[in-house]
Amino acid sequence: MIKKYIILFILIYSITSAQTAAVVDVNNFYIPFNNKGILADVNFGSAGSLARYPGSEGKGIIFSAGFYLSGYKNEDLFANGAASSFIVEDYLPGNIGTSPSDPKNIIYTVKIDDPYYGKAWQNWKNAVNQGAYYYDGNGNGYYDPIDHNGNGIWEESEDRPDLLFDATYFTVYNDSQPRNKRRWNTVEPIGIEIRQTLFASGSVPELQDVIFIRYSILYKGLDKAFEPDTLNDIIFSVWTDMDIGNPIDDLIGCDTLINSAYGYNNGPDTWYNPGNAWGESPPAIFRTILQGPPIRTDNQNDFAYSRRGQALGEEKIIGWRNGKLNAYIGNIGGFRLTTEADNPIQARNHMEGLLTTGEIVNPCDFLFGEILGGLNCDVINPRFWYSGDPVIKQGWLCKVRDDKTDLLSTENFTLIRNQPVDIIVAYTVGHGTDHLSSITDGRNKVRKLFEIYEQNFPGSYTPPNYEEIYPKEFSLSQNYPNPFNPSTTIKFTVPLDVKRETSNTKLVVYDILGREVKTLVNENRAPGSYEITFDASQLASGVYFYRLTSGDFMQTKKMILIR
Repeated sequence: MIKKYIILFILIYSITSAQTAAVVDVNNFYIPFNNKGILADVNFGSAGSLARYPGSEGKGIIFSAGFYLSGYKNEDLFANGAASSFIVEDYLPGNIGTSPSDPKNIIYTVKIDDPYYGKAWQNWKNAVNQGAYYYDGNGNGYYDPIDHNGNGIWEESEDRPDLLFDATYFTVYNDSQPRNKRRWNTVEPIGIEIRQTLFASGSVPELQDVIFIRYSILYKGLDKAFEPDTLNDIIFSVWTDMDIGNPIDDLIGCDTLINSAYGYNNGPDTWYNPGNAWGESPPAIFRTILQGPPIRTDNQNDFAYSRRGQALGEEKIIGWRNGKLNAYIGNIGGFRLTTEADNPIQARNHMEGLLTTGEIVNPCDFLFGEILGGLNCDVINPRFWYSGDPVIKQGWLCKVRDDKTDLLSTENFTLIRNQPVDIIVAYTVGHGTDHLSSITDGRNKVRKLFEIYEQNFPGSYTPPNYEEIYPKEFSLSQNYPNPFNPSTTIKFTVPLDVKRETSNTKLVVYDILGREVKTLVNENRAPGSYEITFDASQLASGVYFYRLTSGDFMQTKKMILIR
């Protein structure tokens, strides 16, 4: 294995300002990432390149993470990915056909406390042009974050970004890395684009230790002759290089009942670097396929879901189901049959739960595992490595502590040209009083995640409480400045009508004799606060009055124009 602590300097040195990076930091799970599909192993700020817990001041839990993608174009096998410590970086920023250095090929971020219609909402236009989702409040089919009624308050009839929970981060990348720059240098780009959305909550209690990633995978092709309309037998694998404190005492396992893999310590975590050692209570890090790819069944009782949160809703396809965990393998540094792949065939073998050679592991005599609890090893599925339960010490368990990487793979699916497939992955930290109770804690959190997912992420979108944010009564403020020359600002508020209806609002300027000089407002106005500029450059000096009327409300104030 290429040891990561040998190449660390090279990787960090290679990170330049052109590799736009960001960090998810809204809850206990702190993870930097870039716009090429790499998670963690991205140097960002004083916290460095590790994923940490809890928060940026916490200890390390992940060195690097990303994915593998493999399938068949016609009869030709391909494999690519984003796995930095294996020197697999086949994706470049942006949509297919754009320059990686295009200033629009960045990470777009929107947070719950961003001002309505502000810079983040406007920047999301570029994200939408690159494939990001959005809430189409006015139903016109395109993203236009405009305060249509001018009251400064977002309403459900107006557009907004795809904001899930407290923060959403979007970027897009594609497989345009030239063949000669790839580790698996027999694989050409084939026109795959991935729209990646990270989202997290700092306010929902059950999600304090969770980060969600939605991979929207799109096959566009490269407009070459004889390109197929489909790519077949696609597998998507979550790839992770865990470093739970001390990187050389980690163990791994999978739990097929919850579509998850996890890494954990073999006991207390100690290290020559005490500042990054967990001591008696090291956490466990879970990776979960929360929403698998759609698999066709033709059974009218089956449904495949694509869930996008409370604001955007969900799509349901009859006669399909969501794919589940289909294989799991753990790589152990230095052991040739499980270490990193040198070509697409070896990568595909690993994604199918096989040794590098393509052989099936025999759990009964596998060097790095053991069967505990009297279980008959012949009934163990050899494609799900270490699927036993270390908490109760039963089943097939990993027994060799080491620096671990692993692959968590979906069932095979099809990519049809220009039809995106959405896969949702969750990273969850379990943290108990010791290494085993951390596994139990992680499992409980993941089970809760499935409840949250099946309810389409409750709490991911909360409409404003208009009863609280709308003005409670009409008001007309004194103009400012006053006296003025030649213009002044008039502010007024319109409350929420009892029947939640709008009523005609008039703001009219009169001279001292009561003659109407100018009508500033004469229309139905939604509840909110407004300000109007009155330009009196064509009027003579003197005293003027302005009157606000709406329904039964009427109020008049005096202003002075001085030349």
